[in-house]
Amino acid sequence: MEKKDVFLLRIRGLLPSLNPALRKIAKFILNNPHIIKSQRINELAHECDVSESTVTRFVKAVNLNSFQELKIIMAETTPEKEDEEFVYDDVTKGDSIESIIDKIVFINSEALQDTKKVINIEEMERAISAIDTAERIDIYGAGGSSIAAENARMRFYRIGKRCLVYNDPNQQAVSASLLSPKDVAIGICNSGRTISTVNALKKAKESGATTICITNFDQTPITEFSDIKLFTSTQDSAFFQESMVSRVAQILIIDILYAGLAIANFNSAVKMIEKSADSLRNAFL
Repeated sequence: MEKKDVFLLRIRGLLPSLNPALRKIAKFILNNPHIIKSQRINELAHECDVSESTVTRFVKAVNLNSFQELKIIMAETTPEKEDEEFVYDDVTKGDSIESIIDKIVFINSEALQDTKKVINIEEMERAISAIDTAERIDIYGAGGSSIAAENARMRFYRIGKRCLVYNDPNQQAVSASLLSPKDVAIGICNSGRTISTVNALKKAKESGATTICITNFDQTPITEFSDIKLFTSTQDSAFFQESMVSRVAQILIIDILYAGLAIANFNSAVKMIEKSADSLRNAFL
């Protein structure tokens, strides 16, 4: 059975795709995981101001068979006291530099740990295999996600994978239309809803390419056009609307892909890494 912490992260990843009534239940569970195990279905419905049938729909939406199964998941690993878990507080007025450091380091560390928990090993292996055999790799990212896209290009390039990054919507559309079944398209989008990146992956899929997404939210437009789905699990700070937290998690996924590719082609990868390192050292001599 799925562990409670992974289950909660999965609920968080589904939030944007849930209707308002189901989102109420999801938020209540995320904010009060310690009390769900002792509630009845009518009590949860009352707390969320929804009907019991809506709670049942929520249970089905998160791929559980019954409300009792939800309670079992929450009971297995939920601490007896709510305060046994450290809760991240956003940066606030009057915080000392020491407090700011602690909070920012914590939220970035938490993003990496949470992302690790939701990584699907089979999907990761499929992605590594697809990239390894691809003749061409096109990577799409816009805004902050373009940082992770460029990191992917540099990583893959160092071990001999020919790839290009596109962040302009027109260039994305053109490149995607020219892909073939021998190619791979990677769309990086935290929200899963950036129109240009979603459209590029849609065109790439129509062209027959294997499509891979790296996103924070399931059941979003980008996942609809992705053959392979790789998820991060982050919660953006309200203080830093464009924080690096989601980028850190995206780069973690990319580094895992890179390491997997390097291991799959160990001897040639080592030689290429050494050659590229030598060229950089000699560039300024």
